[in-house]
Amino acid sequence: MITQASSGFIPRADDAAAIRVVCLSTQGGHSGGAAIAMERLAAGMRARGAEVDVVTRAAVARDQVPLERRVRRIVRHARSDLSNTMFTADWPAWDVSAHPAVAAADVVNVHWVAGFLGPESIRRLVATGKPLIWTLHDQRPFTGGCHYTFGCEGFTAGCQSCPQLTASFAELPRRALALAARRLRGVPLVFVSGSRWLAGELTRSRIFDPGAHECHVIQNGIDLARYAPTVDRRMVRRRLGLPEEGLGILLGSVSLDEARKGAREAAAAIAALAAHLRDAGHAGPSPFVLTYGSGTATIEGVPVRHLGPLDEPGVIEAVHASDIHLTMTREDNLPNTVMEALACGVPVVGTAVGGLPDMIDDGINGWLVPRGDAAAAAAILARLAHDGGAVAAAAVRARARAETDWDARHVAGRFLALAATLLDRHAGGDGHGSLKQLGLTPAAAAVLGRRRLLRRLRRLAHRSTMTLAATRPVSR
Repeated sequence: MITQASSGFIPRADDAAAIRVVCLSTQGGHSGGAAIAMERLAAGMRARGAEVDVVTRAAVARDQVPLERRVRRIVRHARSDLSNTMFTADWPAWDVSAHPAVAAADVVNVHWVAGFLGPESIRRLVATGKPLIWTLHDQRPFTGGCHYTFGCEGFTAGCQSCPQLTASFAELPRRALALAARRLRGVPLVFVSGSRWLAGELTRSRIFDPGAHECHVIQNGIDLARYAPTVDRRMVRRRLGLPEEGLGILLGSVSLDEARKGAREAAAAIAALAAHLRDAGHAGPSPFVLTYGSGTATIEGVPVRHLGPLDEPGVIEAVHASDIHLTMTREDNLPNTVMEALACGVPVVGTAVGGLPDMIDDGINGWLVPRGDAAAAAAILARLAHDGGAVAAAAVRARARAETDWDARHVAGRFLALAATLLDRHAGGDGHGSLKQLGLTPAAAAVLGRRRLLRRLRRLAHRSTMTLAATRPVSR
């Protein structure tokens, strides 16, 4: 079952005041898109009067992070050339069911937990008897390891012969997905997805159990006071040493080198734009490109200013210096970069993939093009370079859309309304099962399945050139 949260319903602040939520995430702060979205939700819930604790892997498993890094190195060794987007194993995984913040919470909210929590961790959290809401940020919770599938449909059937791993390791995702499906089958879980696309992918997956699982669509939120239109774009450009005139095009991502994010296609679109303007004898100010994130982007015929990795104030400044945000992402859920641009009154030209159509109303607050279609994006950019009025009108509508749907405090209200509903359901006796019902023992191990991980990796790796001779099980 998938439900769409109403954008108009906001519970009273006192409805939320009695609710205490613990958010579980591998990372916090400004360390990545999922962590940013989680922190914004936590801040919004606090603003509504809820008590919110955030527990990250560093807070409970700092001494075991080297083990997780070792596993990541093994997985990197096993990757094929198909994709350079993250791929993770389910191990190691920690049991945090006895953590003080979990014990004190009314509701457990799981976020992006790769390298931190696995399916068995989730079972033990459910066994505490508290409602568990799992907020999805990518496809990883229902695949055998990939965070985005690159078009593969294996997660719907069993992840056989994974195309993102070399032949020696291609069976690892099948085993991981089968184990996760067994662990989570029949376990009452409530998922929240920021996009209709990701919710649909979840319900098609091998993991999803229609008899025990449900999914609600609640888009992410953003601080509209912090992310707001600038009053003087020229001043921001002067501060950054950029041209005061001309169409400023922003390309931003955690990594410009991640092929999934489409920086190469974006560069092709902008190069085609420059060629079109030269051929047309464009007499006005020339467009320029502003980029941020790790990696670089070189675009023929267009000046590019690369700002490198940025903190939040730096991102806001980069957005304020721009007229258009361009993203040619090939797969995505609900990109923060798109929401940030729209909230700042910067229209977006983006691909019609994943959750982008949930954010961009084509021709209203931005423009959508087919995946990989650099020519279509170039044509839109060429039109906008000649039509500042269209950019200005879309900018107003972009901000209006953000105010209607993405105010972090209002989004938190929708989440807390769901949490209150689940608490009422539990109070009525339709709650989660006990440890015994889930087939678990009361003993809580510090780390789950380490020996199992190492045995499996050794079995899968023995035909390859990799050696695991230096790897030893960590005692429980």
